[in-house]
Amino acid sequence: TNYHLVVTPYSLSDPMAPIRYIADTGSADGVIFSRLQPVDPRVRFLTEHSIPFACHGRSDMGLAHPFYDFDNERFGFEAVSQLARRGRKRLALLGPPPGLTYESHTYAGFERGLIAHGCESVPIGSAHAESPLADVHELGRRLCRQPTPPDGYICSNAAAAAALVSGVSAEGLVIGKDFDAICKSLPELLHMLVPQMLVVPEDFRAAGFALAKLVIAAISGEPMDQLQVVSF
Repeated sequence: TNYHLVVTPYSLSDPMAPIRYIADTGSADGVIFSRLQPVDPRVRFLTEHSIPFACHGRSDMGLAHPFYDFDNERFGFEAVSQLARRGRKRLALLGPPPGLTYESHTYAGFERGLIAHGCESVPIGSAHAESPLADVHELGRRLCRQPTPPDGYICSNAAAAAALVSGVSAEGLVIGKDFDAICKSLPELLHMLVPQMLVVPEDFRAAGFALAKLVIAAISGEPMDQLQVVSF
Protein backbone atom coordinates (compact mmCIF):
# COMPACT_ATOMS: atom_id res chain seq x y z
CA THR A 1 0.00 0.00 0.00
CA ASN A 2 0.97 3.67 -0.03
CA TYR A 3 0.79 3.84 3.77
CA HIS A 4 3.85 3.92 6.03
CA LEU A 5 4.12 2.59 9.57
CA VAL A 6 5.11 5.16 12.19
CA VAL A 7 5.83 3.89 15.72
CA THR A 8 5.02 6.47 18.39
CA PRO A 9 6.37 6.52 21.97
CA TYR A 10 3.85 5.27 24.50
CA SER A 11 3.70 5.55 28.29
CA LEU A 12 1.53 3.48 30.60
CA SER A 13 1.21 6.55 32.83
CA ASP A 14 -0.49 8.58 30.07
CA PRO A 15 -1.80 6.42 27.20
CA MET A 16 -3.70 9.43 25.83
CA ALA A 17 -0.52 11.45 25.11
CA PRO A 18 0.28 9.95 21.67
CA ILE A 19 -3.42 10.01 20.74
CA ARG A 20 -3.71 13.72 21.52
CA TYR A 21 -0.47 14.39 19.62
CA ILE A 22 -1.77 12.64 16.50
CA ALA A 23 -5.06 14.52 16.72
CA ASP A 24 -3.36 17.90 17.25
CA THR A 25 -0.80 17.48 14.46
CA GLY A 26 -2.79 15.44 11.95
CA SER A 27 0.31 13.28 11.64
CA ALA A 28 -1.46 10.01 10.85
CA ASP A 29 -4.33 8.82 8.69
CA GLY A 30 -5.17 6.08 11.17
CA VAL A 31 -4.07 4.69 14.52
CA ILE A 32 -3.42 1.19 15.90
CA PHE A 33 -3.09 0.63 19.65
CA SER A 34 -3.35 -2.14 22.21
CA ARG A 35 -3.83 -2.82 25.95
CA LEU A 36 -7.54 -2.04 25.84
CA GLN A 37 -9.38 -1.09 29.00
CA PRO A 38 -13.09 -1.86 29.51
CA VAL A 39 -13.77 1.89 29.43
CA ASP A 40 -10.98 3.19 27.23
CA PRO A 41 -10.60 6.97 26.75
CA ARG A 42 -8.65 6.44 23.51
CA VAL A 43 -11.61 4.70 21.90
CA ARG A 44 -13.98 7.50 22.90
CA PHE A 45 -11.59 10.28 21.86
CA LEU A 46 -10.80 8.84 18.43
CA THR A 47 -14.45 8.07 17.76
CA GLU A 48 -15.57 11.57 18.76
CA HIS A 49 -12.83 13.14 16.60
CA SER A 50 -13.59 10.88 13.61
CA ILE A 51 -10.02 9.57 13.45
CA PRO A 52 -9.91 6.05 11.96
CA PHE A 53 -8.37 3.41 14.20
CA ALA A 54 -8.13 -0.30 14.94
CA CYS A 55 -7.11 -1.82 18.25
CA HIS A 56 -5.67 -5.08 19.49
CA GLY A 57 -8.33 -5.95 22.04
CA ARG A 58 -11.81 -4.66 22.83
CA SER A 59 -13.40 -2.11 25.08
CA ASP A 60 -16.67 -2.78 26.91
CA MET A 61 -18.30 0.62 26.88
CA GLY A 62 -21.20 0.15 24.47
CA LEU A 63 -19.35 2.00 21.72
CA ALA A 64 -18.84 0.02 18.51
CA HIS A 65 -15.30 0.27 17.20
CA PRO A 66 -12.85 -1.64 14.98
CA PHE A 67 -10.79 -4.32 16.72
CA TYR A 68 -8.88 -7.55 16.35
CA ASP A 69 -8.90 -9.66 19.49
CA PHE A 70 -7.77 -13.09 20.61
CA ASP A 71 -10.56 -15.06 22.28
CA ASN A 72 -9.12 -15.00 25.79
CA GLU A 73 -12.29 -16.39 27.34
CA ARG A 74 -11.91 -19.46 25.17
CA PHE A 75 -8.22 -19.61 26.11
CA GLY A 76 -9.13 -19.68 29.81
CA PHE A 77 -11.63 -22.47 29.24
CA GLU A 78 -9.35 -24.48 26.93
CA ALA A 79 -6.42 -24.19 29.34
CA VAL A 80 -8.50 -25.66 32.17
CA SER A 81 -9.79 -28.37 29.84
CA GLN A 82 -6.29 -29.46 28.80
CA LEU A 83 -5.11 -29.62 32.40
CA ALA A 84 -8.24 -31.47 33.50
CA ARG A 85 -7.69 -34.08 30.78
CA ARG A 86 -4.31 -34.73 32.40
CA GLY A 87 -5.95 -35.30 35.77
CA ARG A 88 -5.09 -31.90 37.25
CA LYS A 89 -7.65 -30.55 39.72
CA ARG A 90 -6.06 -27.71 41.73
CA LEU A 91 -5.34 -24.93 39.28
CA ALA A 92 -3.60 -21.58 39.66
CA LEU A 93 -4.11 -18.84 37.07
CA LEU A 94 -1.46 -16.19 36.53
CA GLY A 95 -3.67 -13.97 34.42
CA PRO A 96 -3.40 -10.61 32.67
CA PRO A 97 -2.68 -7.44 34.64
CA PRO A 98 -5.72 -5.83 36.29
CA GLY A 99 -7.59 -3.09 34.48
CA LEU A 100 -7.38 -4.55 30.96
CA THR A 101 -10.40 -5.98 29.20
CA TYR A 102 -8.81 -9.32 28.43
CA GLU A 103 -8.26 -9.88 32.14
CA SER A 104 -12.01 -10.28 32.69
CA HIS A 105 -12.34 -12.41 29.55
CA THR A 106 -9.56 -14.77 30.70
CA TYR A 107 -10.97 -15.17 34.21
CA ALA A 108 -14.49 -15.73 32.84
CA GLY A 109 -13.25 -18.65 30.73
CA PHE A 110 -11.19 -19.97 33.63
CA GLU A 111 -14.19 -19.95 36.00
CA ARG A 112 -16.37 -21.60 33.38
CA GLY A 113 -13.74 -24.30 32.90
CA LEU A 114 -13.48 -24.93 36.64
CA ILE A 115 -17.23 -25.54 36.84
CA ALA A 116 -17.34 -27.72 33.72
CA HIS A 117 -14.49 -29.99 34.85
CA GLY A 118 -14.97 -30.01 38.61
CA CYS A 119 -11.65 -28.30 39.35
CA GLU A 120 -10.80 -25.77 42.04
CA SER A 121 -8.91 -22.50 41.91
CA VAL A 122 -5.82 -21.89 44.05
CA PRO A 123 -5.53 -18.19 45.01
CA ILE A 124 -2.22 -16.53 44.12
CA GLY A 125 -2.69 -13.06 45.61
CA SER A 126 -2.06 -9.93 43.54
CA ALA A 127 0.52 -11.38 41.15
CA HIS A 128 -0.17 -11.34 37.41
CA ALA A 129 1.53 -12.25 34.14
CA GLU A 130 3.37 -8.91 33.93
CA SER A 131 4.71 -8.97 37.48
CA PRO A 132 8.53 -8.92 37.73
CA LEU A 133 9.84 -12.33 36.72
CA ALA A 134 11.79 -12.71 39.96
CA ASP A 135 8.52 -12.23 41.86
CA VAL A 136 6.79 -14.82 39.66
CA HIS A 137 9.62 -17.28 40.29
CA GLU A 138 9.26 -16.77 44.03
CA LEU A 139 5.48 -17.16 43.73
CA GLY A 140 6.01 -20.61 42.21
CA ARG A 141 8.23 -21.62 45.10
CA ARG A 142 5.77 -20.25 47.67
CA LEU A 143 2.77 -22.02 46.15
CA CYS A 144 4.63 -25.34 46.32
CA ARG A 145 5.19 -24.96 50.05
CA GLN A 146 1.46 -25.04 50.74
CA PRO A 147 0.04 -28.25 52.30
CA THR A 148 -1.92 -28.89 49.09
CA PRO A 149 -0.09 -27.07 46.26
CA PRO A 150 -1.50 -26.56 42.76
CA ASP A 151 -0.99 -29.37 40.30
CA GLY A 152 -1.80 -27.20 37.26
CA TYR A 153 -0.71 -23.69 36.26
CA ILE A 154 -2.15 -21.38 33.59
CA CYS A 155 -0.17 -18.34 32.42
CA SER A 156 -1.20 -15.54 30.08
CA ASN A 157 2.28 -15.14 28.62
CA ALA A 158 5.31 -17.32 28.02
CA ALA A 159 7.86 -15.34 30.03
CA ALA A 160 5.71 -15.55 33.16
CA ALA A 161 5.13 -19.26 32.51
CA ALA A 162 8.88 -19.89 32.35
CA ALA A 163 9.50 -17.99 35.59
CA LEU A 164 6.65 -19.79 37.36
CA VAL A 165 7.74 -23.25 36.21
CA SER A 166 11.29 -22.40 37.25
CA GLY A 167 10.10 -21.59 40.75
CA VAL A 168 8.00 -24.73 41.06
CA SER A 169 10.84 -26.89 39.73
CA ALA A 170 13.25 -25.31 42.22
CA GLU A 171 11.15 -26.91 44.96
CA GLY A 172 11.86 -30.35 43.53
CA LEU A 173 8.65 -30.89 41.55
CA VAL A 174 8.84 -32.20 37.99
CA ILE A 175 6.77 -30.71 35.16
CA GLY A 176 4.74 -33.36 33.34
CA LYS A 177 4.86 -35.61 36.40
CA ASP A 178 3.99 -33.67 39.56
CA PHE A 179 2.35 -30.76 37.77
CA ASP A 180 1.54 -29.35 34.35
CA ALA A 181 1.66 -25.80 33.04
CA ILE A 182 0.06 -24.16 30.01
CA CYS A 183 0.53 -20.76 28.41
CA LYS A 184 -0.17 -18.81 25.23
CA SER A 185 2.14 -18.36 22.24
CA LEU A 186 5.15 -20.40 23.32
CA PRO A 187 8.35 -19.14 21.60
CA GLU A 188 10.52 -21.78 19.93
CA LEU A 189 13.43 -21.30 22.33
CA LEU A 190 11.25 -21.72 25.41
CA HIS A 191 9.68 -24.81 23.92
CA MET A 192 13.14 -26.29 23.44
CA LEU A 193 14.06 -25.47 27.05
CA VAL A 194 10.76 -26.68 28.53
CA PRO A 195 9.32 -29.17 26.01
CA GLN A 196 6.73 -30.38 28.54
CA MET A 197 5.04 -26.97 28.60
CA LEU A 198 1.52 -27.09 27.16
CA VAL A 199 0.51 -24.30 24.82
CA VAL A 200 -2.49 -22.60 23.26
CA PRO A 201 -1.16 -20.84 20.12
CA GLU A 202 -1.70 -17.10 19.62
CA ASP A 203 -0.35 -15.77 16.32
CA PHE A 204 0.91 -12.20 16.82
CA ARG A 205 2.05 -11.92 13.21
CA ALA A 206 -1.49 -12.69 12.09
CA ALA A 207 -2.75 -10.07 14.55
CA GLY A 208 -0.43 -7.42 13.14
CA PHE A 209 -1.44 -8.26 9.57
CA ALA A 210 -5.13 -8.11 10.47
CA LEU A 211 -4.77 -4.81 12.33
CA ALA A 212 -3.10 -3.19 9.31
CA LYS A 213 -5.93 -4.38 7.08
CA LEU A 214 -8.53 -3.18 9.57
CA VAL A 215 -7.17 0.34 9.98
CA ILE A 216 -6.92 0.76 6.20
CA ALA A 217 -10.51 -0.47 5.90
CA ALA A 218 -11.56 1.99 8.62
CA ILE A 219 -9.88 4.83 6.71
CA SER A 220 -11.83 3.72 3.62
CA GLY A 221 -15.11 3.84 5.56
CA GLU A 222 -15.93 0.12 5.49
CA PRO A 223 -18.99 -0.97 7.54
CA MET A 224 -18.34 -1.60 11.23
CA ASP A 225 -19.50 -5.23 11.08
CA GLN A 226 -16.53 -5.93 8.80
CA LEU A 227 -14.07 -4.30 11.18
CA GLN A 228 -14.47 -6.51 14.25
CA VAL A 229 -12.58 -9.81 14.47
CA VAL A 230 -12.22 -12.34 17.30
CA SER A 231 -9.75 -15.14 16.55
CA PHE A 232 -8.60 -18.34 18.21
